[in-house]
Amino acid sequence: MTHLYPPPDQAMADHPLAYSDPELRAYAEEQAEDILESVVHYMPLLLPCMGALLIFMLAFIAVVMA
Repeated sequence: MTHLYPPPDQAMADHPLAYSDPELRAYAEEQAEDILESVVHYMPLLLPCMGALLIFMLAFIAVVMA
Protein backbone atom coordinates (compact mmCIF):
# COMPACT_ATOMS: atom_id res chain seq x y z
CA MET A 1 0.00 0.00 0.00
CA THR A 2 1.58 3.28 -1.06
CA HIS A 3 0.56 6.69 0.17
CA LEU A 4 0.16 9.62 -2.18
CA TYR A 5 1.33 12.22 0.35
CA PRO A 6 4.26 11.74 2.75
CA PRO A 7 3.83 12.39 6.48
CA PRO A 8 4.29 16.05 7.47
CA ASP A 9 7.69 15.52 9.08
CA GLN A 10 9.08 13.90 5.94
CA ALA A 11 7.53 16.52 3.67
CA MET A 12 9.12 19.35 5.66
CA ALA A 13 12.45 17.50 5.81
CA ASP A 14 12.61 17.50 2.00
CA HIS A 15 11.76 21.20 1.59
CA PRO A 16 12.05 23.03 4.94
CA LEU A 17 12.02 26.52 3.41
CA ALA A 18 9.37 26.00 0.74
CA TYR A 19 6.20 27.93 1.52
CA SER A 20 3.14 28.00 -0.70
CA ASP A 21 2.02 31.34 0.76
CA PRO A 22 4.48 34.26 0.56
CA GLU A 23 2.80 35.97 3.54
CA LEU A 24 3.39 32.86 5.66
CA ARG A 25 7.05 32.91 4.69
CA ALA A 26 7.35 36.58 5.69
CA TYR A 27 5.64 35.86 9.04
CA ALA A 28 7.78 32.83 9.72
CA GLU A 29 11.00 34.69 9.02
CA GLU A 30 10.25 38.02 10.75
CA GLN A 31 7.38 37.94 13.23
CA ALA A 32 7.99 34.56 14.84
CA GLU A 33 11.53 35.48 15.82
CA ASP A 34 10.47 38.91 17.10
CA ILE A 35 7.79 37.40 19.36
CA LEU A 36 10.29 35.00 20.93
CA GLU A 37 12.89 37.72 21.41
CA SER A 38 10.38 39.99 23.14
CA VAL A 39 9.40 37.34 25.70
CA VAL A 40 12.90 36.15 26.60
CA HIS A 41 13.82 39.44 28.32
CA TYR A 42 11.00 39.07 30.86
CA MET A 43 11.76 35.49 31.90
CA PRO A 44 14.24 36.22 34.74
CA LEU A 45 11.58 38.36 36.42
CA LEU A 46 8.50 36.40 35.43
CA LEU A 47 9.58 32.89 36.49
CA PRO A 48 10.30 33.72 40.19
CA CYS A 49 7.10 35.77 40.43
CA MET A 50 5.00 32.93 39.04
CA GLY A 51 6.77 30.47 41.36
CA ALA A 52 5.98 32.65 44.38
CA LEU A 53 2.36 32.96 43.27
CA LEU A 54 2.10 29.19 42.88
CA ILE A 55 3.55 28.57 46.37
CA PHE A 56 1.13 31.12 47.85
CA MET A 57 -1.85 29.50 46.13
CA LEU A 58 -0.81 26.02 47.29
CA ALA A 59 -0.35 27.26 50.88
CA PHE A 60 -3.78 28.97 50.74
CA ILE A 61 -5.38 25.72 49.55
CA ALA A 62 -3.65 23.79 52.35
CA VAL A 63 -4.93 26.23 55.00
CA VAL A 64 -8.48 26.17 53.62
CA MET A 65 -8.51 22.35 53.46
CA ALA A 66 -7.19 22.05 57.06
